Amino acid sequence: MSRHRTIFRRPILLCVDFDETITVHDTTSLLFQLSSSSASTQQQLVTQYVDEVGEFIGSYETKWRQRELTSSRSRTFDDAGLHEFLEGYAAVDLRSVQRVVECRALEGIRHQDLVKVASSVQVRSNYAETLALADDWKIISVNWNKKLVESVITQAGVVHEPTQIIANDMKADQQGVTTGEINVKVQSPMDKARWIDNVRSMYAATKPTVVYVGDSATDLLALLAADVGIWIAAANTAASSAKLLHQLVENYGIDLHPLMNCGSVGGRIHNDRPVLYTVTDWAQVQSILKSPF
Repeated sequence: MSRHRTIFRRPILLCVDFDETITVHDTTSLLFQLSSSSASTQQQLVTQYVDEVGEFIGSYETKWRQRELTSSRSRTFDDAGLHEFLEGYAAVDLRSVQRVVECRALEGIRHQDLVKVASSVQVRSNYAETLALADDWKIISVNWNKKLVESVITQAGVVHEPTQIIANDMKADQQGVTTGEINVKVQSPMDKARWIDNVRSMYAATKPTVVYVGDSATDLLALLAADVGIWIAAANTAASSAKLLHQLVENYGIDLHPLMNCGSVGGRIHNDRPVLYTVTDWAQVQSILKSPF
């Protein structure tokens, strides 16, 4: 008589970012293109945001260079330092969002235009198949328009419930045209981490393994809050979002392990440092979903 050993596997709850994780490029510019605001207003908003972010990061880069020269870069995880940076980074972003709302820069967008433009959004290969492998999944995104996110994944054949997409949304008038106001649910790295905790609580009965996949600094706290955090490389490896995330990992004591070189992903901490796993594409993410934890 042969005996078959049953390998128990906890269900997998896959949480993922949207812009530059599912998509190849950020989709914010598409929302501006669809709005009725002037090109000069949009350019002024973008320029001010880029300048403020650059100034903020630049002040930290000076500190990081000094640490490197004095060999005082953190050998253990500097949680307080990381949170200080990300809170300041989020404050710069929030001021930008407030300016966008105040000048109604995203006014005049119709639902049918969102559906139409979604067909032009380039997505990464294999992401839809990867979502299908998980026991359940959520998208947690700072994107300003949930309907755009829904339209993009629907056109890729991803069947979903409205509750599976956690994102911001634009308020609309009775004709369904956006007013320029944004209902903010997810704006900062701290918000994303809180949503990881929230969805973990929602699934407390089944105790799933929470896997988070993201590409930028805004994802970092969610990557650390998940049971398994996976950093998916930007399609453009020179992108500022990828550069900043790498700087944070290096300067605040976080280990990176290529997922395909790891026999298992059971450990979140190594030598008192959190561990994140790196992949280059969604096909590599699938490997973790096909194996028991």
